[in-house]
Amino acid sequence: MRLLHTSDWHVGKSIRGHSRADEHRAVLADVASAAADEAVDLIVVAGDLYETAAPSAESETIVNQALLDLAEVAPVVAVAGNHDNPRRLAAVAPLLRLGRITMATTPRSPSDGGVVTIDAGDVQVDVALVPFVSQRGIVRAVDLMDNAAFENAQSYAERLNRILGVLSDGFRADRVNLIVGHLFVHGGSTGGGERQAHLVDEYGISAVDFPTTAAYVALGHLHRPQQIPGPTAIHYCGSPLQLDFGETEQIKQVNIVDLEPGLPAKVRPRTISAGRPLRTLRGTLADVTAQIEGLGPDELERGWFRVRLDEPSRSGLAEEVRAMIGPTVVDIRVEHTDTPKPRPTRTERTPRELFADYLAERGVHDPAVERRFAELHDELSDGAR
Repeated sequence: MRLLHTSDWHVGKSIRGHSRADEHRAVLADVASAAADEAVDLIVVAGDLYETAAPSAESETIVNQALLDLAEVAPVVAVAGNHDNPRRLAAVAPLLRLGRITMATTPRSPSDGGVVTIDAGDVQVDVALVPFVSQRGIVRAVDLMDNAAFENAQSYAERLNRILGVLSDGFRADRVNLIVGHLFVHGGSTGGGERQAHLVDEYGISAVDFPTTAAYVALGHLHRPQQIPGPTAIHYCGSPLQLDFGETEQIKQVNIVDLEPGLPAKVRPRTISAGRPLRTLRGTLADVTAQIEGLGPDELERGWFRVRLDEPSRSGLAEEVRAMIGPTVVDIRVEHTDTPKPRPTRTERTPRELFADYLAERGVHDPAVERRFAELHDELSDGAR
C-alpha cells in the first residue's frame, strides 16, 4: 500500500499582517494533486491544521475543503496538533467521518478509537493515533504544582511512552502498522516557525519510545522535513509551505511511503512548490538594490521579502525600499553595524553636538532633522535672551 504523509498546514497564518489564504488554497490543492498522481491508498495529516485555536470561517472553509479533496483520493486520518482546538475539531468529526475522514482530537484507548483499522490497497492498516496532549493534560495538576520541572518532564515522557505502548500492543505482523502523532522527539531540528513553548524538554520524548512493530511513524510538529534515527522509520514531513523566514532555505514536501507487512518502509519526498518563497535581502542600500535588480518581475511579485539594511537610518529609507520591491516586502529593518567612535565628555559638547551624537547612537543620519533641531534651539535661545 502507498501512504501520503502531510502535516503542519497552519491555515490562517499571516505574514506580517498579510493574508496567505490564497497560498494555502494553492498548496493544499497541490497536496491533493500529489495524492492523486501517486495513487495513494491512505493519507495522514499529523496535526496543526490551523494556526490558531480560534480559526476564522475562511480558514475553516479552506481546511474542510482540503480534507474533502484528499478524501476523494483515499481515506484520510488526521490528529489534532498543539495549535488546533481539539473541542472544535471534535465537533465536526462526526460530519468528517461521512467523507472518509477520521479526526482524532485526544488520546484514547485502542477500543475507543485510539487505533483505527483501514483497508488500503491489498492490506489492512492499523493506525495508532496520538494527538498533541499538553503537559497539563497528561500530568496531574498536583504534580505540576509540587514537582520539580525535570520530574514533570520525566512524567510526561513516561506517560506518553505508556500511551504508545498501549496503542501499539495489538499491532499484528500480517498488517501494516502505523503511528500518527503530533509530538516533539528529542534530536529533531526545528524549522523556524514552531511555537517554542512546546519544543522544550518538558514536551520531549525519545525515539526509542516507538516500537519496532510500527512500520512507519508519521510525525507533525517540526516544520523541517527530516528522519529521526530510531528503531523504525520515524519521519517529520514538515510544513508544505514556508511559514516563517527561518524556513527560507527549506524545500517543502510531503512524504510518499510504500509499505508492506513485515518489510521496511520505502520513503521518498514529493516537492510541494505552490507556496510563495520567503527571501531575506541584506547589506547596504546599494547591495540590496543590486539584489533586487537581479530578480525577475515574477520573482518580485511571487515572493515575500524582508530587508536587513546595514545603512544609517534616515527618513524615507523604508519608502525607497518599498518602491523598489513593491507590496511583497513585509519587513524592513536597519541593522547598522558601525561601531560608535569615542566622543568628548558631555560638558565639552554643544547641544547640537549632543543631539547629533544621540541620533548617531541610534543609527539615524538625517540632515533635515538636525537642521530642524538647530532652528528650534536657536529660537529657544533667542527667547531666553
